[in-house]
Parts: sequence; structure tokens; C-alpha cells
Amino acid sequence: MCESTVLLKSAEGISTVMPEAVMVRDVGGGVRCVDILGREVKVDGVRVSEIDLLRHRVILERV
Repeated sequence: MCESTVLLKSAEGISTVMPEAVMVRDVGGGVRCVDILGREVKVDGVRVSEIDLLRHRVILERV
């Protein structure tokens, strides 16, 4: 599969939002992540900072 780890970069460091996301979508002022089982996590006040396809990770940062 092509799951990616979604990480949130902040002043405190880097934390994992979702370890195996299959979808990451911009939802106007935030990001919604969904895993293969349909579980969702929505993070408000962030934007996608980096998408690293080789390492299967998406990095978010606060706006």
C-alpha cells in the first residue's frame, strides 16, 4: 500500500498526527487525514509544508 505518516511540526517539535494515512485533504483552514479503515483526524490551523513521497510522509505546520 501507499500509506504515509502525517507529522505536525511546531515550536515544541514534531508529533505524529496519523501513522498510516491514505488520504490528506485541505479543508479550508485545516487538513483532514483518513486511514485505510476510514478513521479521520482533522487538524485546524495548519497547512501542508512538505510532501516526501520517497519517505512516505506529509509534514504539516501551523499557520
